[in-house]
Amino acid sequence: MRTTKDTLFAIAVRDGEDLWLFLWIKRSPKGDVYVFWPIDEEGRNPHASYHASGRRHYKSFKKAFLPRMLQKPTVVFSGTEQIVTTGIWLQVARAMAKPCRPENYDGGIFEIDASEISPVLQDCRTQVAIDLVSPDAPPLVSPPSAILRRVVFTDAVPHLSITLWDQTEMLAEIAKAAGNS
Repeated sequence: MRTTKDTLFAIAVRDGEDLWLFLWIKRSPKGDVYVFWPIDEEGRNPHASYHASGRRHYKSFKKAFLPRMLQKPTVVFSGTEQIVTTGIWLQVARAMAKPCRPENYDGGIFEIDASEISPVLQDCRTQVAIDLVSPDAPPLVSPPSAILRRVVFTDAVPHLSITLWDQTEMLAEIAKAAGNS
């Protein structure tokens, strides 16, 4: 199921009366998915993209980096492919100072309450994972008990999965493994 126009989604932080835009996502009719950080810096335009060809990369200042070929996002897509995972903390949502206007996001908004995320970058434990998934596929979050909340937008196949998760347990496992080597 595809439309003839772009579908827009938002990830926003509810901070009292304010709703701050943290990330926005655009899905094009041909299958491309873009995840944008709303940063106003001349020429920067930081974003992650997953193209209909299956190519995923990240881009800023018109330079693509970390390209990788993954599954094409078609009806035969299976499992889960990560677009991006990024830390989320209240201080940065406030500092970007981008109000989220629900009328601009026809695909939907994943609203996160300020109390659900880390207050500052130092010791930030909260992350947002954005994945493409086949129906009923899990997000690429480990361990699954780290998932705080998840929404799956089913406007097209593959679906768009957004997961808020706590990385504390994962980091503890990494530290433990590093201590044993």
